[in-house]
Amino acid sequence: MGPLLRLCRRPREVTLRGPRSDQSPDSERTFARSVGRRGLSLALAAVLGVGLSVSLGACKNAPDLALDYGQTALENYELALGEFEDRDWEEAISYADFVRIRFPFSRFAVEAELLVARSEFEQGNYAISQDSFKQFGRLHPTHHHVRNGWIAYMAAVSAFMNAPDGVGIMPPYYQRDQTGLRDALGELSYFFDHYTGSEMEPLAVELRNEVNRRLLRHELYVARFYLDRNRPEAAIGRLETAHDDFPGIGLDAEVLFLLGLTYMKMDEIELSRSTFAELQAQHPQHHHGKQARLYLKYLYDTYGPADPNRVRPDRSPPTPVPPARPKNPRKASKPNEGPEPGELAPEPAPEKTKFIPAQTTPPAESSSAEASPAASGASATGSQTGSQTGSKTGAAIKTRTSGEGSAPATTEGSDSAQADPEGKAESSDAESSADADENAADGTGQ
Repeated sequence: MGPLLRLCRRPREVTLRGPRSDQSPDSERTFARSVGRRGLSLALAAVLGVGLSVSLGACKNAPDLALDYGQTALENYELALGEFEDRDWEEAISYADFVRIRFPFSRFAVEAELLVARSEFEQGNYAISQDSFKQFGRLHPTHHHVRNGWIAYMAAVSAFMNAPDGVGIMPPYYQRDQTGLRDALGELSYFFDHYTGSEMEPLAVELRNEVNRRLLRHELYVARFYLDRNRPEAAIGRLETAHDDFPGIGLDAEVLFLLGLTYMKMDEIELSRSTFAELQAQHPQHHHGKQARLYLKYLYDTYGPADPNRVRPDRSPPTPVPPARPKNPRKASKPNEGPEPGELAPEPAPEKTKFIPAQTTPPAESSSAEASPAASGASATGSQTGSQTGSKTGAAIKTRTSGEGSAPATTEGSDSAQADPEGKAESSDAESSADADENAADGTGQ
């Protein structure tokens, strides 16, 4: 048992010299409690001291500038270069970043930046290394590695290495996305535009051939995919592109053979004959060249000799099929729907305009101040309408005149009028309508 646990024992187990025998039991218990408190405080102090030392040691995550790094840019760059040669890429990047950040105006900061790009490439971070090499070339165009084309070549290599590759259970490279290879081809195009004739050109040519070979493998894979499904129209574009864009990389015989077969399936007899003849002339010892000889004999036996005026099939793109017409072609299914494809738009229906007769004569002045607006409106109507209205108005005037002459004013009549207000209202309405008809007749007569 260690000394720390012995200090944590209970007070009654501590062997100490007790009080004198003449003291009371209470003073003995007091002495035991004091000894126990003192031991417990010592134990807590020891535990806190050990824990503090452990925590201080565990908190040291960042590097110590006084111990881990040098005092100058040269010392730190040499440390980074040593770690790079020892294949410790992480440590090399740490020292190089320290030089680049702590000494940005030193000439070793430029070399440290290049060392970071090389370390990222060695770690397999090809996308990061591609961007790092391209950025280094833009920021330091006078660097000797930029002028001899090595930086541009390494950017192309990084893009090539970033392309997918068939490993293990993964599908082969020609069945996967080719974006990385096309990026590498773009980087190589930049290299040949700016650094043709440099010492890195032979390596760049070799890399370009490998990229083209992989892209051609992909085009042939897609062409076979369509040919296996009897779609020669879809495969012919891939094969013609492969024949025009990727010549002289070792797969010309295979491209010409598939191209001749596709032409024959599309009934392009003369194009198929010329393709097989080219294959036999360029690759007579290849197994596809020997097959081309047999296909040429088959074409001669089936279609006769070559005929430049032979009718060729129509290879124009198909025309789109219009959608089905509605049941009632004259009636659109929607209010804003236009005519059907190939159908003329219907002529617009003539608008129905309201006939307004022209007023050839100025209106006559009214002599009566009580003439209503209806009189001027009635003067603009035709003669037939005026005659009909005049006849009706004359009958109403006669009825009114005869009624006023034969009805004497009596007391009984007034009493009955007061007793029957509804009848009075009806008579007043009849009189007002008769006045309106009389005014209209006066206007018509004038």
